[in-house]
Amino acid sequence: MSTTPVLEVTPRRSVHAAARIAVGLPHSALDAMLDATYETHRRFRHGAFAEPCPTCHVAAGELCLARRSVHAARRLAHRARETQSGRGFPPFTAR
Repeated sequence: MSTTPVLEVTPRRSVHAAARIAVGLPHSALDAMLDATYETHRRFRHGAFAEPCPTCHVAAGELCLARRSVHAARRLAHRARETQSGRGFPPFTAR
């Protein structure tokens, strides 16, 4: 007989629900934080927002038409551009 404890299987939660529970914020506060983060990235064209979206055809610096998500094709285009330009790391760590 094994002495290994058996863990109960719990139903899976979405990442959004798990983050809300872990942080202890009400749903509306977490939504506001996500909206503010995406708006800041969009406004200053950080990360994937520096690229036009090939999926929903919005220009660089605009939010994707899917609410609160960045299409995978847009993220891949950003990663490809970063790899080609050699800017994958901050300048002080690249040397």
